[in-house]
Amino acid sequence: MVIVYLPSMLSKITNEKKVSLDASNLKEVIDELIKQFGQPLAEKLFEESGALNRYLKFYRKGVLLDESNDMSTPLDETDEINILIIIGGG
Repeated sequence: MVIVYLPSMLSKITNEKKVSLDASNLKEVIDELIKQFGQPLAEKLFEESGALNRYLKFYRKGVLLDESNDMSTPLDETDEINILIIIGGG
């Protein structure tokens, strides 16, 4: 099972900081998260336009996954996905 580490913004909804999911790619990870935790989580993961929240970044083995290209990249059972919030400012 893939382990997903959630930032506090999402763990407030899930009541868990890490979740184990049966998923074979990033799209399935996102689908499973929404399936388990419903619309409140979907509202944080996606913008009103339907695009993934631009401030959330997904990392596998310390490498940023590009949501536009890596949604179907195969994941191993032992993979860990870290979802991080990117904060901008100046």
